Amino acid sequence: MNILLKLIVLIVPAIFIFLFFIILTNEDVYPGADYDQFELPDFELKDLDDSKRISIDFIEGDYVLNVWASWCITCIVEHPYLMNLSKTGVPVIGLNYKDEKQDAIVWLKKYGNPYQTILHDYKGNLALDLGVTGAPETFLINNGEIVAHYQGEVNDRIWNDVFMPIIKDREMF
Repeated sequence: MNILLKLIVLIVPAIFIFLFFIILTNEDVYPGADYDQFELPDFELKDLDDSKRISIDFIEGDYVLNVWASWCITCIVEHPYLMNLSKTGVPVIGLNYKDEKQDAIVWLKKYGNPYQTILHDYKGNLALDLGVTGAPETFLINNGEIVAHYQGEVNDRIWNDVFMPIIKDREMF
């Protein structure tokens, strides 16, 4: 019994360490990626410049919904990629998350605006309904259905590995 207990004490942690190593070294796994599909929740928010109220019916088709804020450091890192993505014709909608309106406007003037439309979610209600835990987060939306969600910075590698297979499969954009 004593030998069996010693083996268990050695083998169980070794198995966990081995599995942890496999997960960490697997380059095909993206911990921030979520492929659960669900309908975009109903919403009605003002746009960033307060000129109109936007609802789910206002935004149709295929697009990328990017959650960002002026207080978000990683959003600054991600922003040039979004600018390039927008220039290639990919429609990008911004969801300004828990941010002061004036801070967001100044931020966009400084770094540029890749967004076709910007929803201002000061209280974070839509973000909460989407399952957002912070910024940046990016959703791929196909005709009102969320088909992919990435928590963290979107860059060329994430775009090609997480979003492009779905875009090609669904013939989006």
